[in-house]
Amino acid sequence: MWAVECNEAVFTDESRICLQHHDGWIRVWRHRGERMLNSCVMHRHTGPAPGIMVWDGNGYHSRTPLVRIAGTLNSQRYISKLLEPAVLP
Repeated sequence: MWAVECNEAVFTDESRICLQHHDGWIRVWRHRGERMLNSCVMHRHTGPAPGIMVWDGNGYHSRTPLVRIAGTLNSQRYISKLLEPAVLP
């Protein structure tokens, strides 16, 4: 019974795509004993990096179109801009 119900499920997620070479995380590549060497730290700009938010849904027999999310997403916008036009049809 659960296999039939699982075939009807749609899994959704959103993701941010960074439009620069870095995503705001500091990555450090070093060998043992080089813990705080300046040559091992990548210095970067600390301001917000430009990017876009996208949303998608996948089901057993279907998938939704990739949707760009502009602005802040609250529960009412999630329903009216994503679920109703992309998942319900």
